[in-house]
Amino acid sequence: MDPKIRKQLIKILEAGKDIPVSFKEVLFPEEEKKMEYELVYGIKQREEDILADTWSVPFQPVKQFGNVKKDEWHNQLIFGDNLQALKHLLKLKEQGKLKNEDGTDGVRLVYIDPPFGTGDIYDARSGAPAYSAKLQGAAFIEFLRKRLIFLREILADNGSIYVRIDYHFGHYIKVIMDEVFGKENFRSELVINRSNVQGEVMKRFNVATDSVFFYSKKENTIFHPLKKLRKGEIKWIQMHSPKPNPKQDTINIFGKIYKAPKGRHWTFSQIKVEQLIKENRIRIKNDVPEYLMSTEETVDSNWTDIPGYSFRWGYPTENSEELLARITSASSNPGDLVLDCFAGSGTTGAVAEKLYEKGINRRWIMCDVSKFAIYTMLKRMLSLKEGIGQKGKELKPKPFVLYNAGLYFDSGYLKGLDDEEYKKFALELFQAEEKEQVINGFKLEGVLMNAPVHIFPRGGALTEEYVDDLHNVLGDFLKSRIFIIAPLNRVFFLQDYIEKDGIRYYVLRIPYSVIDELHKNQFSRPIQAAMIQDINKLIEAIGFDFIYPPEVEAKYYKKKSQGLGLYNELVIEIKKFEAIQRTKKPIEFKNKEALSMVLIDKDYNGKYFDMDYYFFQDQIEKDNWRVKFSADKIGDKIAIIYLDVLGNERFEVRDIKDFKKK
Repeated sequence: MDPKIRKQLIKILEAGKDIPVSFKEVLFPEEEKKMEYELVYGIKQREEDILADTWSVPFQPVKQFGNVKKDEWHNQLIFGDNLQALKHLLKLKEQGKLKNEDGTDGVRLVYIDPPFGTGDIYDARSGAPAYSAKLQGAAFIEFLRKRLIFLREILADNGSIYVRIDYHFGHYIKVIMDEVFGKENFRSELVINRSNVQGEVMKRFNVATDSVFFYSKKENTIFHPLKKLRKGEIKWIQMHSPKPNPKQDTINIFGKIYKAPKGRHWTFSQIKVEQLIKENRIRIKNDVPEYLMSTEETVDSNWTDIPGYSFRWGYPTENSEELLARITSASSNPGDLVLDCFAGSGTTGAVAEKLYEKGINRRWIMCDVSKFAIYTMLKRMLSLKEGIGQKGKELKPKPFVLYNAGLYFDSGYLKGLDDEEYKKFALELFQAEEKEQVINGFKLEGVLMNAPVHIFPRGGALTEEYVDDLHNVLGDFLKSRIFIIAPLNRVFFLQDYIEKDGIRYYVLRIPYSVIDELHKNQFSRPIQAAMIQDINKLIEAIGFDFIYPPEVEAKYYKKKSQGLGLYNELVIEIKKFEAIQRTKKPIEFKNKEALSMVLIDKDYNGKYFDMDYYFFQDQIEKDNWRVKFSADKIGDKIAIIYLDVLGNERFEVRDIKDFKKK
């Protein structure tokens, strides 16, 4: 290191200032040599730290659809923050539990359409604002980069990833993907249609397209060239091309030898010509061979011939099935795993079900942090038609399971687990390593931060006296601390740790009570949208918690529609709505602002919730906290989900008789 730079660096450190980014090349010369260029910004983390520090949250099964057999693959729909879910999926891959039909480990194809992070309002059908992606600048870039790093690790060695992005951040994300996947693995930039919004804009052209960046994990990747019907007139074309080529200088057609014109060569080889003759696509005109264009042409990077978005399921930014059909067909085989961790309306999974050969379709994993997205996907997957574009006969999906990841059912769920399942669940919640050990005759189940972990019995009482007894047995054999994992309702003292003779007995409560000394990040819940414009505003949820259904008081009645004189409108009038929070720092809500939305299944079948109507908070508030929906084709049982902004649900089933005339 240059002496002057060394002195300058020492001066900065002695002053207690941060080291400028400009010193990176001097301090880490080998790191700089790894790539020709990179995108530098202040909050950029090392890949190693992202992979190591991200929490993995176990998947809790909520409901299964179809006959799910034990130890056999089933498709997965996951509610939760996708970063934590991706960490768990990576664990499954490492354990050999994430396989394609041919036995290879990892996901074959990833498609994501993340929120574009601009703060712009994107338009949906009828000019209604669809959503505003509020996360901006470097925060959005790093948000997406973290997920791209995990997606790279989850991919099979011959897998591919497609990322849809718009003009605001596309150039930045291209650089990031070059860094994460290697610029040598960049395959194509596809140009696709976005919503066809007409209208005048000042001093620029209307934006009509988005980009899809296509990367492979390695050079040897699965790829199937695609064909499409040629548009326009099918013409006869003279069969010679520029530049001489001795190998294709002469050719035999119909028993006659033809020599290519000077400075040119015949377009096709002799073998190809014989094939074209059999197809009646070769003729001689004015002593010059001609060939007839095929009715199909190879798909190139211009995909504006198909819709980029569709509006069939009423979800903002709903990708078209035609788009996903092309991507899935090009970069996967039947039986391969396809993953979408910004799944939205569920187009990726729907197309995976529809593309099949000899009875084999694609396997799928979809994840989203929005409950509205989850219920949209459930409705879609249970209402499939076999044709792309939702056409044709009904299609029954392969068995799948809905999972929670990071937000779990309460202790009733824990009671249903056997001891081994509970142990694994508890250890993974706190990122502890499963490692049994016996200290002074006392059995311990794991290790966390180089300290032992004790899983407290679910039926016992964790008191200060219990800690005293534990210290008497283990105290002389411990270095500085031990962790005790216990259900919240079994802990009978308030402090986060009890110290005995310099040894701290930390209590890790299920659900978690934040210990700042132990973790870098405060935990946060997946905040749900209160208006449709904010559907893709959901950013990040760190850690885990348990589901506490909100308190709801409501009146149910039916009323006459204006001018008709018929009782054809059902009304839910919300009198009280409170979110239940068991945390040290609860969020304060005024009036009923903890309400996110109300969802209605107007003919509940008793098996699963099939969303017919949804109402966001802003819409409900404007109508004086009333939810109104049609009584037409109503069933005997009506299922209602009240969702708070913290992701908690209250599920109710009402008889049609509960709606009295008013």
